[in-house]
Amino acid sequence: MDDERCVHRRASTSRGCVMNRTIRWALSTVVTVAILWTVAWFGARWWLGDTLHKSVADLQARNGITVECTDERIGGWPFRLVLTCPGGLGVTLPDGGKLQTAGAHGEGQIFNLHRLDFRFDAPTSYTAPDGRRLDLAASDLTASIGFAKGQANRLSLKTVDLSATGPLAGGTEGKLTMGRGDLLLARTTEHPDDADLAATVDGLNLAVGDTALTPLPVRLTLAATLAQADMATAGPAALAGWRAAGGRLTLHRLAAELGGATLTLNGEGTVTETGLIEAEGQVTGRDLNALAASAAAGGVSLTPELAGLVMAFVLMGTAADDGGRSIGLRVENGVVSANGREIGRLAPLF
Repeated sequence: MDDERCVHRRASTSRGCVMNRTIRWALSTVVTVAILWTVAWFGARWWLGDTLHKSVADLQARNGITVECTDERIGGWPFRLVLTCPGGLGVTLPDGGKLQTAGAHGEGQIFNLHRLDFRFDAPTSYTAPDGRRLDLAASDLTASIGFAKGQANRLSLKTVDLSATGPLAGGTEGKLTMGRGDLLLARTTEHPDDADLAATVDGLNLAVGDTALTPLPVRLTLAATLAQADMATAGPAALAGWRAAGGRLTLHRLAAELGGATLTLNGEGTVTETGLIEAEGQVTGRDLNALAASAAAGGVSLTPELAGLVMAFVLMGTAADDGGRSIGLRVENGVVSANGREIGRLAPLF
């Protein structure tokens, strides 16, 4: 009816009618888009909740790890997906140990449903199976979870200025500090049951009581592949089945750098039917003389353990291609040997 009236009116009035029709069309378009977007957002919200719950259930079934997000909420409309655990986030390991945070906040984008970034609220703590409590503090503690085919397939952890303090098994107070730490676990595309591990730790310091085990800050880097990863992380009781399924840890590189010296280790390992570690690898020391010089320059002395390690390379090591000293390590039936000489024994894992 309004359009019919506009036809019989003057030109100026007709122009106003056209404008009104344009405004009505624009408003109806905005409302339609808003409705469709809201439907899409709630669909993404449902998908995220369903995927997370399935991943948590799968983690518990495969690994025996329980994750509890207290008072779980998912919001963030219109452009974000925000998962919050206002009552805290708890992760219980198969051995009974538990990691607890005061709260957790995960955020993703509706345009990218394959990633969720978390930050954790202090205080954070780890309670060992025997009841000992380890308090954790960091200026930044975050995680990122990647999803593919409806399951979590990638986990990245980052921390800055981390400190962990608490009683050790013997009752002595222990303390660990690090400047920055990064850990990545990702399932391999070719073998979904396996996982690649990569880690970097900068400025690592360890102390037991008043004794510093690392007189100089240590930088650690790790690259490894864990076959049958789900079974390997399900606790000691699952290791027998892990071995039977072909479980193996391949250490591509583990490097420790301190005071200008570098130690690198590579090799492979598994467990025997009786729970004993079985492994073989090579450890190489480079620029070991710089370690003592750096310690002296910093006004500290090497611990007996580090001094003994340097002497072991001097006395037992063979010349490596790059000028370092190399020692072959082997663990068989619980017996640890270096270049064929027994240096210790390990207890069974189960």
